[in-house]
Amino acid sequence: MILVTGATGTIGSELVPLLARRHAVRAMTRRPSFPGAVYGDLDRPETLPAALDGVTSVFVLVPGYGPEGPVQERSLVAAARAAGVRHLVKLSTSGVTFGATDAISTGHRAGEDVIRESGIPWTILRPGTFMTYLEQYAHGIAHDRTMTVTETDPVSAMVHPLDVAAVAATVLTRPGHIGQEYTITGPSALSPAQQADTIASAIDTPVRLVVRTVAQTRAAFEARGWGGPGWSRCSSSNGSRAPGITRCSTRCRG
Repeated sequence: MILVTGATGTIGSELVPLLARRHAVRAMTRRPSFPGAVYGDLDRPETLPAALDGVTSVFVLVPGYGPEGPVQERSLVAAARAAGVRHLVKLSTSGVTFGATDAISTGHRAGEDVIRESGIPWTILRPGTFMTYLEQYAHGIAHDRTMTVTETDPVSAMVHPLDVAAVAATVLTRPGHIGQEYTITGPSALSPAQQADTIASAIDTPVRLVVRTVAQTRAAFEARGWGGPGWSRCSSSNGSRAPGITRCSTRCRG
């Protein structure tokens, strides 16, 4: 039995059906509403033993990190040890590989340490920026054919969440991956300008790139209620683009 935490999120919602084709899978969520889903809340450790009963492998996806650090991983590891789990697969971020110091990368780095020190065989997955992040540009492109980015946005080899889920499914169900750390990226690294050009080519319409300063982006986030310490609670976004500003998955729309 494989337990998928974060089962209704960007990666989990792709991973569960992939696994269900050939394996016994249990989807953990705070709002179970479909077959195979069970209740579990990483902020409520008392809910975890029932979710982990009979489980041999766990896909570890936590929703975010606050100033208290990887509390959710610690709670899950403790419950997994008690349940006799034999393999933990932790979803991290590629920011860990190049020493990024944003809140997301820092949180995942600490979370990785918890998994490695758990005493349970482990594998770590570090995807880059999700391709679905580009969805946030849809409104601007449809409205006035503009794509607004921040001046610090880097070149990025984006990866589709379904590809990340496919890697996770392989690692969870086939031997040879214990103790491995895998960085997952797309086929080529594109700058924001190249991303805009690619979109323009796909829709056969020019797309104008608008570059904002960090201060302008921060102000825009704050105007929408996305500012402050709570940014670090966003789900795995895989890449900071400015100090205190993180790209979030579609759950957070950052």
